[in-house]
Amino acid sequence: MPSKNDDRRLPEDRARARSNRAIVLAGVFAVLATLLLTELMPRYAPGLLRFEHAVADARTALLSDQLPSQHPHVAVVGITDQTLDAYKIRLPIDRQLVARLVEAVDAAGAKVIGLDFLFYRTVVADNEDMLIDAIRRARAKVVLAAADERLGLSQAQIDRQKAFFASIGRPAGYANLATERDWVVRFKARPAPNTAFPKSFARVLLEQAGYAPPETTRRIAWLRTPLDESDAFLTIPADALLGPSDSPLVRAARAGLKDKIVIVGGLLPDLDQHLTPLTSRSLDRMPGAVIHAHIVAEAVDGRSVGQVEVESLVLRLGLAVLAGVGFLAGWRYRLRRQGILLSSLATFTILAADIFVFWRFRIILPIVLAAVAWFLGEFTGQLLGRWLGRRPDQSRWFVK
Repeated sequence: MPSKNDDRRLPEDRARARSNRAIVLAGVFAVLATLLLTELMPRYAPGLLRFEHAVADARTALLSDQLPSQHPHVAVVGITDQTLDAYKIRLPIDRQLVARLVEAVDAAGAKVIGLDFLFYRTVVADNEDMLIDAIRRARAKVVLAAADERLGLSQAQIDRQKAFFASIGRPAGYANLATERDWVVRFKARPAPNTAFPKSFARVLLEQAGYAPPETTRRIAWLRTPLDESDAFLTIPADALLGPSDSPLVRAARAGLKDKIVIVGGLLPDLDQHLTPLTSRSLDRMPGAVIHAHIVAEAVDGRSVGQVEVESLVLRLGLAVLAGVGFLAGWRYRLRRQGILLSSLATFTILAADIFVFWRFRIILPIVLAAVAWFLGEFTGQLLGRWLGRRPDQSRWFVK
């Protein structure tokens, strides 16, 4: 026959059993929610990841690094429509024009010259010979952009590009801009499998300039518009370099290129233009040559932007913790109005943590996945708590 002490312990045992039930359910839900968010959602709900990218783009546009003025070590020389007015053919860019630019940039004292053009098309032989001679004579180191296997070149085009590179004897790297499904460039492309070009155009440029950057992060570390409202990089129209050598404007333009890594490419409004996190909201586009300048500049400066990958253990543990704690919070406040305040506080905390981590450590957190993990946990905790938890007329553990 149970004693009075046993009777007093029975409610405590029931409360302890209910608390254990909530903790077990929170653990099970945390595992299931993590699998849902990291395994199934990227495959079957890619729209969520696009929203994740949009949030990261806004953060990047507002909080990326900002220099006082133009970058001191990287410049861009761009061929514009005005440059091509005197030429009968727009594409491929006339090799004689490129040869003249190589000579002008080299005469200006550039440290390295990067030619951001693709050389697999057939052109006038004499003009190509002029370009080959100009590159061979250049005192500066010259780097060529290459079309790798992902561009789907024909065998004749592959042979054409290979013969051109062999005739010059200068290094080449694949154009390393990775365009996402929403047409925004956020990442540096990795080398293609079994490729003839294992190094990127930007990396070869850096190596020729004396830098050895580790390719540990895929995200591009962008530079916002400088404090003096100038361009992030000195950008000179090609025709400004090709005028009379005694012109003050030409001399000033050439003086700005001395000892710099100079990327020569197209600044044409309808070719090689890309959305970036800096321009996606305004739908403005950035030339590929300027994007390569951003990639080169981040390595020169020693800057980088990392991100917590979806498949990483750190992310999975973080999502599990958020989902589990959200579940317990939802269970505890299932019968109280404080749940609304708790949701608002959780949202603010996640957002503040994300901004702080990017601002201080330049790491992008998956804020959307984190918020979804919390709200799934809180909603499920409230739902199951009302079903499996105690009634208002019973003693409570989570609800006092």
